Amino acid sequence: MSSLQFWKPGTAGPGSTLDRATETEDNVVPSAPLSSAYSIQSARERLPIFKHREKLLYCVEKYGVVILVGQTGCGKTTQLPQYLYEAGWAAEGNVIACTQPRRVAATSVAGRVATEVGTMLGDEVRITLTLSLSN
Repeated sequence: MSSLQFWKPGTAGPGSTLDRATETEDNVVPSAPLSSAYSIQSARERLPIFKHREKLLYCVEKYGVVILVGQTGCGKTTQLPQYLYEAGWAAEGNVIACTQPRRVAATSVAGRVATEVGTMLGDEVRITLTLSLSN
C-alpha cells in the first residue's frame, strides 16, 4: 500500500524540477500579465461577439431598437458598450448605459469594462446604483 505524499509550498513539487531558485533566474518566461493591454485586447478578440462587431454597429445605427441574445460569457454586456464607445457614440455628451438587475453584477461589469477600456472606474466608466423598494 502506497503512502500519501504531501507537497510543502516553497519546495519543488512532486515530479517538478522547477523551484523558487530557478524562478529567479532568467530561464523562466512569465506569461503576459492580465492587466497588459495586449492580453486584454487578445481576450476581447477571442470572445464570440467579436466577429459580429461590424454587424452590431450597423444594426444599432440603422434600427431604433436592437435586441441582442447570446450565451452567458459571449461578451454582450461588456463588449457592446465598448464597441459603441469606440465608434463615437459617447461623443457630444451622449451616455452609453448598461443596466444590471443586481448590485454585484453592476459593480462587476463596470469594473471589467473600466479595466478593458484602460481607465479608472469613475472616469470614462461610471456606476450608478439605485435602491428600488417595491410594495
